Amino acid sequence: MRVSSRADYGVRALFDLAVHFGQGPVQSRDIAGRQRVPEAYLHQVLGALSRAGLVRSTRGPLGGHELVQDPARITLWDIIMLLDGPDRRQAQDGSRAEDPVHETWQELQDRIESYLSEITLETLVDQQNAKHPPVNYSI
Repeated sequence: MRVSSRADYGVRALFDLAVHFGQGPVQSRDIAGRQRVPEAYLHQVLGALSRAGLVRSTRGPLGGHELVQDPARITLWDIIMLLDGPDRRQAQDGSRAEDPVHETWQELQDRIESYLSEITLETLVDQQNAKHPPVNYSI
């Protein structure tokens, strides 16, 4: 499976928003810098995510982007399907249903879907926090 740059940038943007979930809007230039994503392309991806109802965007100096849904409810498969659509290589008819090669590719696709459906944005945030615990300067 190939992951398009659109899907990769979308996952990176949503991951960044998940890290800052509940903290208010995050500016796109900050997301772009932290995630090493071209800001112009990021705007396009965030627009698609906003239209899909995953992101809320607010204009103005205190504006930015916020994740609308709980990070525990958004899977990587959801994001990829939203930004790239279904895999067009799948057979459109049943003529290859008995083909062992096709069956192998279909099984691989099913396993990829299953794996990515188990990984949520919250999973990625937890992995990040386990590797680099958030700094707390309270006194």
